[in-house]
Amino acid sequence: MSKDPIENRYRLVAASFLDSERGAVWADRLGADLRSAIGLLVGAFGGQLALLPRDLDREQVRTLVVEILPGRLGGRESWAADLPDLLEDFLVFLAREEGLPREWEWTSAVADNREAYDRALRDEGRPRYAGPREEPHRRPGAKLGRNDPCPCGSGKKYKNCCQRLT
Repeated sequence: MSKDPIENRYRLVAASFLDSERGAVWADRLGADLRSAIGLLVGAFGGQLALLPRDLDREQVRTLVVEILPGRLGGRESWAADLPDLLEDFLVFLAREEGLPREWEWTSAVADNREAYDRALRDEGRPRYAGPREEPHRRPGAKLGRNDPCPCGSGKKYKNCCQRLT
């Protein structure tokens, strides 16, 4: 789970969306790719936009459609053409879940910018956004060497005590 409360908020709404009737329709339409598409939307809302749903307006939705989503896509995803429709359904669900009267404003912003989305997706020189960086796996404590005192408390070197048992 992400540490960002805004992204967590969108994650919860996305989980509810996936459990809804519209989510079932999208599961039939996209299959296993639905999780990737929803993950992309959650990352775009919570990561790049970093705005609560009540703070979203028409201009932020336009930025999402024209710049952020094409920048996060590789361009070869089979579901890339369906993303504006999915975004529209997700925004309708989000507005209803949050009790916000912005459903029409958001969906009309998506509809008005579909052609710009397609052009941006075809543009190979578009700016790319990197996904969240994964932290490398780190050992929880210091590495135990052969000549270090044994952690069992015997006072012997590790190599002459518990290492022999393993």
